[in-house]
This record gives sequence, structure tokens and C-alpha cells, in this order.
Amino acid sequence: DCVLNYKNKNVLTYKSNLYNLIDEKKFKDEMTQFKITEDSKNIHPEDREHVVPLILRILYGKMTMKLVAEKKGGGQTRRSLVMRYLAGCNENEIQMFIEMAFSQFKQYMVLAPREIYTYVLSTLDLKSITTPGKLHSVLNLFDVIREYFGGYMKDQLLSQLFNIFYGICSTIAGVLAQDDK
Repeated sequence: DCVLNYKNKNVLTYKSNLYNLIDEKKFKDEMTQFKITEDSKNIHPEDREHVVPLILRILYGKMTMKLVAEKKGGGQTRRSLVMRYLAGCNENEIQMFIEMAFSQFKQYMVLAPREIYTYVLSTLDLKSITTPGKLHSVLNLFDVIREYFGGYMKDQLLSQLFNIFYGICSTIAGVLAQDDK
């Protein structure tokens, strides 16, 4: 509702689609009917830059939220569904999704691997370190993104994704090195 209050004409056209993506009961049906691919013509080219970021945000939230009374494998099923849907995005949109999903590690995307390791070691604060469970979740998400999008990514985006992975590994190595002291 908040975003729609701005009355952006590029977004208002897709109001019902966005609400259906949010609604648990209509979520799967909307994903099958409202295609995000550029050739599907569901989203007009002039509206795409306004609508797709909202869809990405909604889908990221859907993918990461815990389902009430989650069935065994329910989260994995939802994640797979979202990833297959996002396969219709272009590379810039996939990059937006990656930046959103790994926002706390975004600073590593522009650094060289050696710089990442040095940066992590120099800024490591054990009091504010990401919890092991969260790091595990991030690594799982990394693996899912690599699995679904790895073949579609060009070198620059792949190297940025690798840098995120390297940053996470450097964080773990830094924590373990601190433990040895």
C-alpha cells in the first residue's frame, strides 16, 4: 500500500498483480500467470524499471520468510519456485536481486579477492559478527543462486558473486584466526 500511495502510473497498472504476489493464497497462481520475462509482454518495457524492483523485493521476502506450519521441504520448494520465476529476469535485474539478497556483504562486490581478505581482517569485530546460522543461510542462498543463475551470468556478475562468497569465507577465516589467539 505504501508504494502504491505514490500513485506512480508505471506501477499502478500492476497493482492487482503485486497484491496477488503478496497474498499467500494467490501467490503460486500469480507466478504462473504473471510472467516476468521480457518477451512475455506482461510488463510493458517502459514500466519494467519501476515494477521489477518491487517484484524482486516481494519475492525475496517470500523466499526468506518462515512459513507457518512449514511442511518438510516447504521452504526449499518455495525457494525453487521463486528462483525459476526469476530466471526470466535480465542480468541487471538478477544483479539487483543479488545485491538485495547479500546486502550485508555488498561492499565486497567491488573489491579484489586479496583486498577482501585484508579488509575483513582489519575490520573484524567479534562482538558484531554475523551469527553462524545466518552465515550458513547466506551460503545456502549463494549456492541456490549459483545453481539457478550461474550459467546465465556474465563474467562481471559471476566475479561479484564470487567476491561475496570469498568475503563470507574470509569472515569465517578471520573468526577462526581470532579464536587461535
